[in-house]
Amino acid sequence: MPTVKKRINLSVDDSLYSELEELQRLRNAPSLSSIVLELTREALELQEDLYFAKIAEERISEKEVSHKGIWK
Repeated sequence: MPTVKKRINLSVDDSLYSELEELQRLRNAPSLSSIVLELTREALELQEDLYFAKIAEERISEKEVSHKGIWK
């Protein structure tokens, strides 16, 4: 069936495939693809969180600013 969505072809080893099948069963997901998409979205969110946490740490260590100074 034609689709406008992009496709990614993945090859996985047997143990990862088994784990994805188990997760599909546990989450009662309609397909393995839906599990991979869900896990990918979660991973991207975690990477984004780590990126912004790193930026925040760098900003905190740059200079101490008082509460009063911020609200001027």
